[in-house]
Amino acid sequence: MSKPNGYTITLVRAGATSWDEEHRLIGQTDLPMTELGKDVLSHAVFNAEMAAPFDLILTSDEEAAIETARMLPVSAESKLKSIAELHNIHLGLWEGVLASDLQERNPSTFAQWKEHPERIAPPEGESLADAQDRLLNAIQKALGKCKGNRPIIAVVLRPLAWAVVRCWLNEQSICNIWQAIDQTNTLEHFEVMKSSFAERKQSSRASA
Repeated sequence: MSKPNGYTITLVRAGATSWDEEHRLIGQTDLPMTELGKDVLSHAVFNAEMAAPFDLILTSDEEAAIETARMLPVSAESKLKSIAELHNIHLGLWEGVLASDLQERNPSTFAQWKEHPERIAPPEGESLADAQDRLLNAIQKALGKCKGNRPIIAVVLRPLAWAVVRCWLNEQSICNIWQAIDQTNTLEHFEVMKSSFAERKQSSRASA
């Protein structure tokens, strides 16, 4: 079977956890979905326009992401692959902090993180540019093993990682992550040519 020249990618935002609902900063803390998160996701999957079951579902190894991946439509030939490198952004010492508390304690840093997130890395955490490189490299490596003309792929990520990849798929700078997170989209479809990966990765990094 021939190698693909492009991919139909559905980017899926993993269902909410208790920290998401409490407006805590959540990076790599592994939490399950809440019942509300499951309900919202179930409704989104039910109403989404799916061309066909997914050939491959890529997900991080986080519980909420795996739970989300298992709610997607599959066939007997569908494969689910959990990849550790697709985990959420590492927030270091900000992990678990209420957003309102961080804003109160460090107003200037918080304001800059909201206005120019590409310039701020949480203490002992990960920059958005480094996170984007990690995520895109993991996705590109996994897609490189696909066969067929244009396989149908789902990529399931926790919110911050989802926003970083969404910006890349929309050919936007990663400084737009907050606008992405404010979107209500849970599932979005993209057509991506194989040849565009290297070019778009370079341009996205340059604009960060």
